[in-house]
Amino acid sequence: MIKIDAPLAADDDAYLKKLCGQQPWPPHHVLWQMAYANYRSHKGNPWQVAPTNFIPDVSAEQTDLYKSRSSSPWIVRIRHMQLQSCPMCGSSVTGSVDHYLPKEDFPEFSVMAANLVPACSHCNSGVKGRTFRGATPNERFLHPYFDTLAGKPLWLTRIIPPYQAAQFEPTPIPGLSAKNSELVQFHLRHVLGPQFHRNAANLWATYPQHLRDEVEGTGPVSSPRARKEIARSLRRSISTSGENSWSASFFRGLLEDEDARKYLASAARPLKATPLPP
Repeated sequence: MIKIDAPLAADDDAYLKKLCGQQPWPPHHVLWQMAYANYRSHKGNPWQVAPTNFIPDVSAEQTDLYKSRSSSPWIVRIRHMQLQSCPMCGSSVTGSVDHYLPKEDFPEFSVMAANLVPACSHCNSGVKGRTFRGATPNERFLHPYFDTLAGKPLWLTRIIPPYQAAQFEPTPIPGLSAKNSELVQFHLRHVLGPQFHRNAANLWATYPQHLRDEVEGTGPVSSPRARKEIARSLRRSISTSGENSWSASFFRGLLEDEDARKYLASAARPLKATPLPP
């Protein structure tokens, strides 16, 4: 989850004007432009932006616009935007484009740049699917272009015992307002799938060896020393992958969990001193 600069409204409007200079779109230009303005005014919020009814119905043709234009240079630029991590879920890869509001439900925004966000393939075809809001007005996805909240630390990964077969629970960080906590919880629940859990399990399994390699000497790794190294891993993750990347979330949760830290410290086996050859 990353806050990124929104595409320019003037560019979206200019592209729409060019599109509506071609058949069969000229009769729909004014209403379509109003839909774009409404989207920007409400920052894509699905509780405030309703689908626009065009007469005659051209929803199928609007949906198909994305398929026919997905290789356009401006969409390619969104797809391959250089980012620390996926703006939607925090994974370490991007390379795809996700419709913030699904084009099947909001076909008028299928080629609106402000509705197209760079994402990983998991976000584009995985857990999120066509979900765009929940049961209450606070249940919606964070919008990378419009939600400034996405530029701050938002979540951590709780490690659930037994530690020999740990489970991992993404959760909003303490201290968020009730509204923002509900928003972040909905977002996490609907963008993080099996790949996130496999990544967390891999970090959990391999981190004791990392501790062993980083801590000098051959003796046991103490819990305070483990905490110091975990804090360093968190800083490194934030600088390389972003505040809300999967790895930053993992180490943020681990830093707050003394029992989990003690377990990892004990799992970092002492090394046997190797005698020097004669």
